[in-house]
Amino acid sequence: MCVVDPMAGSGTTIVAARLHGHRAIGFDTDPLALLISKASSSDIDSDSLRVLAAKMLSGARHRYRSVSIGQAYPRHASPETRAFIRFWFDPTNRRQLTALSGSIARVRDSNAQAILWCAFSRMIITKGAGVSLAIDVSHSRPHKAYRVAPMKPFERFLPAMEQVLRASNFSSKEKLPTASIRRGDARNMALKDGVADLVVTSPPYLNAIDYLRGHKLSLVWMGHQIDELRELRSTNIGSERFNNSAAVNYRSTAEKIVRDFASLPSRSQSMLIQYFADMDRVLAEISRVLKHSGEALVVVGNSTIRGIFINNSKVLTRLARSNGLRLSSTRRRELEQSRRYLPPPGNVASGKTLRSRMNEEVILAFQKMPIAARSEDL
Repeated sequence: MCVVDPMAGSGTTIVAARLHGHRAIGFDTDPLALLISKASSSDIDSDSLRVLAAKMLSGARHRYRSVSIGQAYPRHASPETRAFIRFWFDPTNRRQLTALSGSIARVRDSNAQAILWCAFSRMIITKGAGVSLAIDVSHSRPHKAYRVAPMKPFERFLPAMEQVLRASNFSSKEKLPTASIRRGDARNMALKDGVADLVVTSPPYLNAIDYLRGHKLSLVWMGHQIDELRELRSTNIGSERFNNSAAVNYRSTAEKIVRDFASLPSRSQSMLIQYFADMDRVLAEISRVLKHSGEALVVVGNSTIRGIFINNSKVLTRLARSNGLRLSSTRRRELEQSRRYLPPPGNVASGKTLRSRMNEEVILAFQKMPIAARSEDL
């Protein structure tokens, strides 16, 4: 069986598919998500990676002595990227991260390098204290909370590597179908028609989490520039960019399904229309890559904007049907407050706001309809 996840994120679908002996293909546009997916679905030799990590750290400690404050940036970092790094990292940690990232960048084995980068990122992308001056970096808007970071990279790197290795699912001794992790947009997947038996994915939840906002703190150390990441973030599904051409085709859909749509501010209306336009393209691609009678599982979140309930699952069901996907079942799951990454710690008021924005997930199961049956269903 071939399983495809058009928005693979951290690779949950890919890992599950491999564990069940299926061929898996995952796409994403977020460079950090691609690294995590690749690391989590790779066959690894834990002992060899521990030796390599220790070697990287030893080399970084040696290099650190020759890194001045003026040199404490990734190679070729732009002036804007350097300013970003100065804002979020204190001088000592900048020097240590420069030395450590330089050592990892020289590793030639791409799988090993991905796992080392995941350990590196784990020190930065945290909910609480890490090696940056921020809290709430994971799944939220980073907040600058310290003048000096509470943790040092050289002290945290090997423990972070152990966390990554413990979370790894596959040994190099196992013989399972390989996974393919590719940089690509769910709205235009580089796959032939009819190759997937099953598509499983969870699109970005409208008005919920902007992952790249936090991921930037890690990605700049891997050579990515702030302007590049800003452009990527602006074109992602769920971003607050607006394309006037989308308004013509999707406004009527929004007005029919979203009660009190006209009461929303114009910016919120535009955001909804753009989201529906993007998801229409995603569902068209899912239908295209599915085999005859193939199945798709799509996990979406219903939400509330300015007190108005947005039934995203109903909208996506309608869009799916127009793309030849018939709804076969629906399951709802309440989002437990205790398991949220948001809001910021101790911020009771924002927690209440978030609960009003989103409180459930909906799992939609679709089956690809034969072409002859589509006109009858519509």
